[in-house]
Amino acid sequence: MKKKIGIIFIVLSFVLWLFIPVIPFLSFSAGLKTAIVSGLFIGGEVSFWLGALLAGKDIVKKFIQKYWRKKDKDDDVR
Repeated sequence: MKKKIGIIFIVLSFVLWLFIPVIPFLSFSAGLKTAIVSGLFIGGEVSFWLGALLAGKDIVKKFIQKYWRKKDKDDDVR
């Protein structure tokens, strides 16, 4: 159960990060836009690391190997 909650937090962090580029196009004041983007940034980071702690070392390690290491290998080939 703890791992599932951790994975949910990790997915939530990506959703929060995806909202950041949308905020400048909304019709809010500059101060409110800044506050929303800051909140989304902090919320995304906190939820990712909280999810990583809850999901456990093995889940995070698999994630890193699958996505980040693959990108590094692709860069080496070119």
